Amino acid sequence: MVSDDQNEEKEPEENKDDKKRSVEEVFLKGYTSEDDEDLEFDEELLELTRERSRGSVLRPILMLLVIVFVGSVINDWRDELTYFFSSSDPIEMGDVADFPVFAAQDPDWEPPVQHNRYVSLEGMPTRISRGGEQEFFRLIGGEFYVQRKLDEEAIARAEQELPTRQDLMGLGGMAEGDRFRYEGEGRLMSFAAAPDRFRGLKAHYGERYGTRFCEDYSDRQRQELERQRVEVVRSNWSIRYQNATEEERQERNLTPEPTEEELEDLLQRNPVCVHAYLIHDGQRPVDVWWHVLFSALLAALMLFNAVKLVKWFRDWFRVN
Repeated sequence: MVSDDQNEEKEPEENKDDKKRSVEEVFLKGYTSEDDEDLEFDEELLELTRERSRGSVLRPILMLLVIVFVGSVINDWRDELTYFFSSSDPIEMGDVADFPVFAAQDPDWEPPVQHNRYVSLEGMPTRISRGGEQEFFRLIGGEFYVQRKLDEEAIARAEQELPTRQDLMGLGGMAEGDRFRYEGEGRLMSFAAAPDRFRGLKAHYGERYGTRFCEDYSDRQRQELERQRVEVVRSNWSIRYQNATEEERQERNLTPEPTEEELEDLLQRNPVCVHAYLIHDGQRPVDVWWHVLFSALLAALMLFNAVKLVKWFRDWFRVN
């Protein structure tokens, strides 16, 4: 049995424990008249403590900015990420010079083109341009442009060469000894799928060769260009008919005006704008590995900030 003296000794300790308050609890709850007389707190100090518990409003704003920035960077690299995980076996496209023949035999035929894929093709270059360590040219038979890196010997030879007569006329020709046939593999990209990336290249070929790229024109603008082209064709057709003799008209089957079929054929063979593609010579899917690595690191940073942002809002609502 416990003596009365022992109970009296324990009683003050139990009462002391009951009266004990957590300083943090008092700070969060605030001082009230029901609190013990020996617990007195400054209301301004309590309010400052609450604000500190909520955290600065700048923190979630900065975390949101980081998430948005990282997301935009990863979104800009989506073509590189898609290309890295694509097949490393090249798509055989064949000789670009054969494409017009296939199209003439079958009006519904289209070249085996897939944006952002590893391909192999060949053809005869034309409209060759060099800048620094890079060389650009178009393959005869289609709107396929190739970008490839020159070796040191080719760069030195290009710096010593004088422009040919065709170059000065803007025809993009080369000296006969410089003619070569291209056969290679690389990454094929559509100008229309990434218009901003090839803005400089399109500006060069547009200014020098008058090439129009369809992604730079709206449907209404293309229709207007076609209308102007038809007017020029009708005018030249009529002039040629009037200047020809009767024998020439019968021999060439000349007519005063072209038929609708003839106009459509002319527009198909010489369109007002083109859908072009660029081949990055030698670039394989594995060559863009560093985009994948940095994207993974950035994604981890974005996830970390998202978790911290959720935790901040959870603490903020709990305090308030």
